Amino acid sequence: MARKTSRTLTDGEHRIMEVLWRLGSATVAEVAEELEGKDGSAYTTVLTMMRIMRDKGYLTCRKDGRAHVYTPKVNRDTAAKKAVRQLLTKFFAGSPGELVLSFLRDEELSPEELDQLKRQIKQSAGEESQK
Repeated sequence: MARKTSRTLTDGEHRIMEVLWRLGSATVAEVAEELEGKDGSAYTTVLTMMRIMRDKGYLTCRKDGRAHVYTPKVNRDTAAKKAVRQLLTKFFAGSPGELVLSFLRDEELSPEELDQLKRQIKQSAGEESQK
């Protein structure tokens, strides 16, 4: 049975996107060279992953001579929001509140972080009441 294609970034795809977000655009060879010290991905593996990422809508590709130059089609913020939405759906029944409560129960937040959360909640509640 074939594995279901993930619409969000896998760990390997995320590493490739980090390179492309930093560089702006790059060839497969340039990305493979950047990743060489991190995960040792072979050129053909990076090529396959980048083609999949193009098909998923994360990258665009243009030909430059013999090379294909890939550019991020999605910025970091959009990719993060998509991943959080998947996390919410998968583990928290689509409830952002449940996600936040999970962090509050399981993570040690500093008083400053808690104050910032309180301010953002108040601000968000204020914006909602104005609608």
